[in-house]
Amino acid sequence: MSDSAPPRSVWSRSSKLLKLAAGLAQKEAAGRLTRAFEKGEALAHRLHTAKVQVEQAREIVEHLGQLKGAAMKAGQLLSMELRDVLPPEVVEILSKLQDSGNHVSFAEIRSILEDELGSELLGQLEVEAQPLASASIGQVHLAHWNRPDGGREAIVLKVQFRGIADTIESDLAVLEKVARLFLAMQLKDIEVSGAFDELKAVLVRETDYEAEADSLERYRVKAADLPGVRVPRCFRELSTKRVLALSYEPGVKVDAFLSTGPTREERERYAHVFLDLYFREFFDWGLVQTDANFANFLFRPSTSELVVLDFGATRDYPQAFRDDYRQLILSSFRRDEQATYEAALRIGLIDPSESEAARAALFALLESVLCIFRDEHQPYDFTDRRHTDAAAEALKAFYKSLKRGTAPAQLIFLHRKLAGVHAMGKALGARLDLRVYWERLTSPERRAA
Repeated sequence: MSDSAPPRSVWSRSSKLLKLAAGLAQKEAAGRLTRAFEKGEALAHRLHTAKVQVEQAREIVEHLGQLKGAAMKAGQLLSMELRDVLPPEVVEILSKLQDSGNHVSFAEIRSILEDELGSELLGQLEVEAQPLASASIGQVHLAHWNRPDGGREAIVLKVQFRGIADTIESDLAVLEKVARLFLAMQLKDIEVSGAFDELKAVLVRETDYEAEADSLERYRVKAADLPGVRVPRCFRELSTKRVLALSYEPGVKVDAFLSTGPTREERERYAHVFLDLYFREFFDWGLVQTDANFANFLFRPSTSELVVLDFGATRDYPQAFRDDYRQLILSSFRRDEQATYEAALRIGLIDPSESEAARAALFALLESVLCIFRDEHQPYDFTDRRHTDAAAEALKAFYKSLKRGTAPAQLIFLHRKLAGVHAMGKALGARLDLRVYWERLTSPERRAA
């Protein structure tokens, strides 16, 4: 693991990204020349194309993992939002960016803490050198706080790497060009500017730890009475824009939880907590922690609690948007195509200039996704790939039918969270009767209860 800080200057980071783009373009040009000599040899053509694409993806992972910050986050976006237009081998490699961040040296972390907190406050802290976690924007360290009142408390410090906030705009501008180049290599005409605009807005917020503290405290108030959910406390006196101090919340990640051999009842109890939390976040609160990375959740079997971490990507969804989204779901379930189409127009899921074929593809997609709530599919088995595979194929068909690009940017992170909830249900091997959640959608007074 590297212990050096990621490049901070705009020139240093942009030059690395531009070299990456130039290298990919050069490799693609060479690949096309080779394929010209292979004309007529279909199998060789497919094998060569796959090899080039996989090698390109590996290079992207290597470069973006080194840069961290916005560059690495954008690489993650490519693996999430463009998974239906890129080859599966490429998506698989890009998805490894979720775990590929190397940690920064403790000397660098301590220097950041000194700058942010000052020597007096830092003198109250005993910070462990080995990080608990390292991601694209910052690093998490366990510490003990020797409070002025004589108390001592275990806390965690989320420390942001230097200069990350300053690189967002330049990183994303260059990486949008890389994304367009990569899609052009696949002969795809997909509009990505909306996705990158949304990513920029979320990244700006993620790099403002004071804003994250605000989101955490709002979320903590809303979740206070939820059984089975625990949210850390924030210590404002030890927090800044670049340092976030939180209560230490012990727990284990999902893999460690599953390794203990929990019963089906225990696994499905947690699956219900995840689903209930998502429904409350979006439909009741309009406040969604959109990063469903498994690392952001801890299981505490001793108390049957789920610990929710990381509120940097928390998003607000206005009531009007949530009402239209709910209407889209209900109309589609009733197979009312006109009402479904009108709701889809209101949330920007489809453009009015799209063809009848695109509308039909949208209806087919929604039917494929929502069928899991129908009586004949209860209890729904999250491990059954037939539903997810059918939905994936319907999504590809919908994208293929469109003339004007991808889904609205405001849905990107919402659907990322929804996909993460489903992935957790699959990891837990859950089989749940989903009709109770459908009743909450159709009965607003029950949702508010």
